[in-house]
Amino acid sequence: MPARRAPSKKPPFKACSDCGTLNPKDAQVCSNCGSPRLTDDWEGMIVILDPSNSRVGAHVGLSKPIRKAIRVAGRIMV
Repeated sequence: MPARRAPSKKPPFKACSDCGTLNPKDAQVCSNCGSPRLTDDWEGMIVILDPSNSRVGAHVGLSKPIRKAIRVAGRIMV
């Protein structure tokens, strides 16, 4: 049985190099921290819809719903 591969097409987002938040492709600054350092070099995605009832959200310290990259430019964000 051949090894499974992840899809090669990424969703239309850019990741913040400072906080890992995923922003729309056309964004100029991060919607979470305001940083202008956005990149296409990201991997993995975590989506927290209800951080008050999420163990992951509590572990990461989230207080609002968010979509974050797991790795940005080779650096683990969560």
